[in-house]
Amino acid sequence: MTTSAMTDKMIMNTDSTISTQTPTQIVSNTEAADERQQQLIHWLQQVFAGQEFKLDSLPGDASSRQYHRLQWLNQSDNNNSEHYMVMDSADEQQAMQQFINVTALMAPAINVPTLIAQDTEQGFLVLQDFGTVEFAHLLVGATPAQVDTYYQAAMQTLTALQQVPVETAKTQHQLPDYDDELLDREMDLFSDWFIPHIEISLDTRLWEAVKKALITEILRQPQVIVHRDYHSRNLMQDQADPKRLGVIDFQDAVVGAYSYDLVSLVRDAYVDWPEAQISSWIKDFWQLQQQAELTTTSVEQFENDVNVMGVQRHLKVLGIFIRLFERDGKNRYLADIPKVMSDLLFELDWLAKQGSEEIKQAIIPFNQWVVETVLPAYQTKFVQQYI
Repeated sequence: MTTSAMTDKMIMNTDSTISTQTPTQIVSNTEAADERQQQLIHWLQQVFAGQEFKLDSLPGDASSRQYHRLQWLNQSDNNNSEHYMVMDSADEQQAMQQFINVTALMAPAINVPTLIAQDTEQGFLVLQDFGTVEFAHLLVGATPAQVDTYYQAAMQTLTALQQVPVETAKTQHQLPDYDDELLDREMDLFSDWFIPHIEISLDTRLWEAVKKALITEILRQPQVIVHRDYHSRNLMQDQADPKRLGVIDFQDAVVGAYSYDLVSLVRDAYVDWPEAQISSWIKDFWQLQQQAELTTTSVEQFENDVNVMGVQRHLKVLGIFIRLFERDGKNRYLADIPKVMSDLLFELDWLAKQGSEEIKQAIIPFNQWVVETVLPAYQTKFVQQYI
């Protein structure tokens, strides 16, 4: 679970089902189960000794991890509230260990999947299954009042996460810093993938200047635990307690800026809201941070910080979506690029008009280049080919 949402894997795929009615009756609709599947089945039969179950294999993403939803064959003999996901991480044991590590860090503060059983040597993990109802699903057809209630709950959960001590995250769980190198490398996804895709040349001088200015401001922001992908597809309605939000896809967590996860939530690539509503939520979240004594920053400074962080994130996401298309053959993300571009343009314009004097020196000429050079090439490419 990296940049691609884990929920791509949490849609049931009934075309690939493994049943364990007896140890020798393992069925697949493609071919006989391979050695890896048999290893997994053997391990699960040890974990759930004497119980019969089936595994519905779920669609994967760019990683080598595989996910399965475990269902009991005889529900009368099992607790109906027990729903499990099975992770098979054959080639990514390090990523699995990181998932376990971050789970232990976050579990006391927020609702993350409970770990049921693990075998890190083989690369197997059983964890709680929140179900299939995403935060994004809850928003469909919801009234404005209901939408606000959902976002308030998401922001309260985020505030709880930010209250986890940074020192604990670093010393006991070895969370890395969201440092200048990582921030810079992420933004270079824009220059390495998006710019070549729309077939223009990069203005290197402007690019280096804006990256340096953004990184300088971001590193000044108060530091908290950062989920790194806190949006509508990585929040779930917990089927065991529908009033609670479950949080997934958190294994890439870092210690970084207090504005990052809010940007992911309110300027989600997959959900669009008016800027007036977003501004209201930014102020609401700032108030939650104040109440939790997470920062003494003014609300005006926080809005500035959110837009600075948003430029960094949206430059990265534009690059990632093109990489997913060109390198990984995933064209479904192309439809989300106009929303991301719109968010980037808003943030650049906001900072050019209302940002600090220091950030304006880099943002104003970069924004002009984006409007005059990047935007026309992008519009030509996307209107002609993708929209």
